[in-house]
Amino acid sequence: MTNDLSGNVTGPVIQAGVVHNVTLNYQADPVVAPDPPASEVPAAGALGATVLRTREELARTREAMPAVWEYLLFAGELYVGLKELELKRFDYSLGHRVIGRTLRDEVEANAYLAAAFAEAQRIGSDVDRWMSQEAQDKAFGLPGEPGDRDLITHLARRFLGIYESLIDWSIDLRSVSPPAHMLRLFELAARFMRASIVSFESFVETLVEETDRASATVARQDSEPIRLTVAYVMTIDPDVMKEFDKEQRKVKRRRRGGASWF
Repeated sequence: MTNDLSGNVTGPVIQAGVVHNVTLNYQADPVVAPDPPASEVPAAGALGATVLRTREELARTREAMPAVWEYLLFAGELYVGLKELELKRFDYSLGHRVIGRTLRDEVEANAYLAAAFAEAQRIGSDVDRWMSQEAQDKAFGLPGEPGDRDLITHLARRFLGIYESLIDWSIDLRSVSPPAHMLRLFELAARFMRASIVSFESFVETLVEETDRASATVARQDSEPIRLTVAYVMTIDPDVMKEFDKEQRKVKRRRRGGASWF
């Protein structure tokens, strides 16, 4: 996408893709301990454990290591981490602003937008990095190999950092003070990450549900490996994009003359 303001401002091109695609390869032993109640922390090697929902339970799960613990831990870290960011999400949803920078003219405002879009590209690259197959293999282990508890936790928290960055990015853009005729443009730009924020929350919710379901399937000792595929897609609402393009054309028509700054 190319946004034509005063010169060319390149906007964020966020490509959709599956960033979490793992295969559970687990064969249960013939003799297993009885399944624990859902409200309790599972015993070591227990089958049918569910994703736990508190930081304290997660800490004990790290030590107990029930069946398919790698995926239970990852989903649990994301679930708990998301709950811990609820206040920031609440601020964002209510239009919270901070004391932002004052942009003196259109040149400075365009440069700020260009830098913001470049940062959006970096955030998108972080998704690819932290959810790459290489990162997953190192954290979760290759088929038949155990995962690494510390790397799984680190991966989950890096991924949560992406979610937090999306919120911070949006709040930053809505907090700056551009020239009056560009206020609407900045307001629209600040909405670019809204769909990706909602998508992340849906991703975590679905991942928890699918991990619980996969764990229950393992408990039935089915012979086939389980394929767990949950997609996180970064995207921009096409309606927001349409409004943004319309507004930038208005800004361009308002401008008289002007050089190419990018």
